[in-house]
Amino acid sequence: MQFKNLLYLFLSLVILVSCESDDDNIIPPQNGGTYSDGVFIINEGNFGQGNSTISFLNAEGEVTHNIFSTVNGADLGDTATDIGLFEELVFIVVNVSNKIEIVDRSTFETVATIDTGLNNPRKIAFLDGKTYVTNWGDGSDPNDDFIAVFDSSSFELITTIAVAEGPEDILATEEKVFVAHLGGWSFNDKISVISEDEVEKTIEVGAGPNAMAAGNGFLWVSSSGLPDYLGETAGSISKISLSTLEVVQEYIFEEAEQHPGNLSLNNDNVYFTQGTDVYSFGTSETTLPASAAFSLEAVAYLYGFDLIDGNIYAASADPNFTGNGTLYVYDAATGNLSASYETGVNPNGVFSN
Repeated sequence: MQFKNLLYLFLSLVILVSCESDDDNIIPPQNGGTYSDGVFIINEGNFGQGNSTISFLNAEGEVTHNIFSTVNGADLGDTATDIGLFEELVFIVVNVSNKIEIVDRSTFETVATIDTGLNNPRKIAFLDGKTYVTNWGDGSDPNDDFIAVFDSSSFELITTIAVAEGPEDILATEEKVFVAHLGGWSFNDKISVISEDEVEKTIEVGAGPNAMAAGNGFLWVSSSGLPDYLGETAGSISKISLSTLEVVQEYIFEEAEQHPGNLSLNNDNVYFTQGTDVYSFGTSETTLPASAAFSLEAVAYLYGFDLIDGNIYAASADPNFTGNGTLYVYDAATGNLSASYETGVNPNGVFSN
């Protein structure tokens, strides 16, 4: 996610429109009363309006909306930004509400709420029985950013790790935790490597690292580059060795207006987006593709991009960011649209259960 909450704040000031999610189409679970064998869709809602929701798309193509509220009789909160799945639990990061809701992975019944030890939480990852959460702190203060570390079973705070400004995306692999520093209210160009709950190393990449993926011994990082109001620069993709923690290949876009926004791995291919165009290249190739593989033509505004089991789940926000969005499912190999589903307000990601 790339400064989405900041975009919301701007849009809400301009539009000044109140909005609530549409719950009229709620249907009960169709798989024996559980939310297994499908995908969770996180609907961020509108900044400051407390209308975040979770939808569930089952294997039969049926969508159940607002499952947290339906099951637990309470609203999820304000601006949900991430979901993490650990053993039989789902951890939902709710940014503006400054909390993490923990529910049963199958029934979605509330298990616990973490509402201490957080300050502007963003993304979540798990390693060795511990939960790692990125926190921006005060977005205007570059010196108060940290990773909160919790016990994944007791949910107690273990420690906090001070890091560079704007920790956003987070990924755990090879017994290390990698943090992409998007930059908070500004821009950063760092990847923090955390080992044994300390920053082992900081790796410099392109400005605005916004997505990471790991596989076959390498970490891949997409960086947007600077926007035009900061002296526009081209984006880049970095290939980092997980054994040496060094950048072994830097793919830099030719034009300053080229800004990759998402990145995923599928088998031996890297997928990334520019706008609603999808590009793909082999992990052993040394140059970026000259043209897009296909376009997500049905998408109004690409707000979430997830590659699961050979399918691209493209979450499209309503053009005005005030109404329900749409989830489009494309075949990653052909680019063919196979299905579409209504979601809640501003869907930002899909997570396989």
